[in-house]
Amino acid sequence: MKKILNVCMCGLVAAAIVTGCSKKPANETTAAPETTQAAATESSAQETVPSVDLSKVDNGTITLGNYKGIEVKRDAVEVTDEEVQQAIQSDLAAHEKDVEVERAVQSGDVVNIDFVGKKDGTAFDGGTAQGYDLTIGSNQFIPGFEEGIIGAKKGDKLSLDLTFPQEYNNKDLAGQPVVFEVTVNTIKEKQTPELNDAFVQENTEFKTVDEYKENQKQTLLQNKNDQADQNVKSNIYDAVLANSTVEANQEAIDANVENVVARYTNQAAAYGMDFASFITAFTGMKEEDFRSTVKTQAEGIVKQRLVLNAIAEKEGITVNDDDRKDVAEKMGYESVDSMIQAAGQYEVDDYIISNKVLDFLKENAKITE
Repeated sequence: MKKILNVCMCGLVAAAIVTGCSKKPANETTAAPETTQAAATESSAQETVPSVDLSKVDNGTITLGNYKGIEVKRDAVEVTDEEVQQAIQSDLAAHEKDVEVERAVQSGDVVNIDFVGKKDGTAFDGGTAQGYDLTIGSNQFIPGFEEGIIGAKKGDKLSLDLTFPQEYNNKDLAGQPVVFEVTVNTIKEKQTPELNDAFVQENTEFKTVDEYKENQKQTLLQNKNDQADQNVKSNIYDAVLANSTVEANQEAIDANVENVVARYTNQAAAYGMDFASFITAFTGMKEEDFRSTVKTQAEGIVKQRLVLNAIAEKEGITVNDDDRKDVAEKMGYESVDSMIQAAGQYEVDDYIISNKVLDFLKENAKITE
């Protein structure tokens, strides 16, 4: 997945341009794997909600205050041995493998199963699968299904008497008693590899554990330095904003809100969901709270645009083809054209000018550790 291109950076209020996000909505529970082909076909036939051309919107007015020589403090940066060890453990966990075992099923195991779900003795749609890999404890299935497999052994045949939740999205099954006939084919446990030279050589560009550990430390150090720099830029911007008089046009705020809503609406359609349901599943927020949050963010974005563009104009800071090419490469796009097609010309250039101005402000600030 391509990185998300943010209009604003450095800890400031950000508006994400979502390009091909494939995150699954939270709290999605299924009874059995069901095809999404019909939903995908239906959603692809729907027209996408158009966005507002922000280049044609008047952001408002600004009287720019002092923006050079801003005094800020930069956080001291250090990396502890404990942090390095945590990073290593996380990396080892990312390389864990499923290894078949000859014992009873435990929570966390990956079991390969065949199953048939029946209601009143008849198999129901979407309740049958063969060779299905299920991680026990992942809550992919209705309550009681995964718990009922714990303690079973390879080759066991189970009969699980369960009841679908009242709020289940299939009205024919909601609140209904069913029986799942399950056959356990294999049982696998997740095994984390040992940290040794063999692991390092197989999974990294390094040859020894010591080299690998040093790289982990330097990576953490770089990340902390990057975050410290971002905080510095954010604090500088806050000071510049406080020094200036900025009035954001409501039209511009509304346009930014409209664009965010359009992006999420189009994503919701891709999942075959309505906007409100998608927002709750994707963000955990109610639609009203989401819109309120987006509106607050939009006002900050418009003000930042006014401030940074005013500085860019005064200092002669512009965007060129090399800037666009550099961003496209960093964001993982195949070309500048593909980035512009996905994100929009105005949004790309706005992102670039924001970063260049923030770098300029940092270079001209008085920074102390």
